[in-house]
Amino acid sequence: MPAAFETFVCEECKNVDYGFESARAPLRYEGVGKEIVHALKYRGYTRVVERLMAPLMLGALDPSHSYDAVVPVPLHRSRLRRRGFNQAALMAKAIAGELDAGLSDTLEVVRRTRDQVELSGAGRRANVAGAFRARGRVSGNILLIDDVFTTGATMSECAGVLMQAGAREVRALSFCRTC
Repeated sequence: MPAAFETFVCEECKNVDYGFESARAPLRYEGVGKEIVHALKYRGYTRVVERLMAPLMLGALDPSHSYDAVVPVPLHRSRLRRRGFNQAALMAKAIAGELDAGLSDTLEVVRRTRDQVELSGAGRRANVAGAFRARGRVSGNILLIDDVFTTGATMSECAGVLMQAGAREVRALSFCRTC
């Protein structure tokens, strides 16, 4: 989050121990950012991924970092069945192609979680604890992708799983952030 002076961690994040090294997002989850996410998730307008989302997300990346694999945050199979696609997987595919990095579906959901909309940060962390696993070993630098970063609970849990599976480093990238 922007600050009045150069700082490594914003006030909202400085007392939270995240599983990822850094998190970036080009837009806030309001106005046009929110409209684009809703067009994708709830109206199935998948063309926004390559035309708008991926270019903006790529522009938010630190060019000094390279990635061996791009990993989307997975959806539970019931949510995937209902929506018909995983929006994070669509974004990850577009971004992996531009970065010339591998696309990996190593993460999977092992238990359904409740909707997090009305949960606090601590409630969200408890809700996703143990909800993901890696299908196998991973290695190198991983770019973890999701659509919206709210408290970082989901991406942190996924990053922790990836680190336990052998990742050297995990950096998070989302299209929007709420804070």
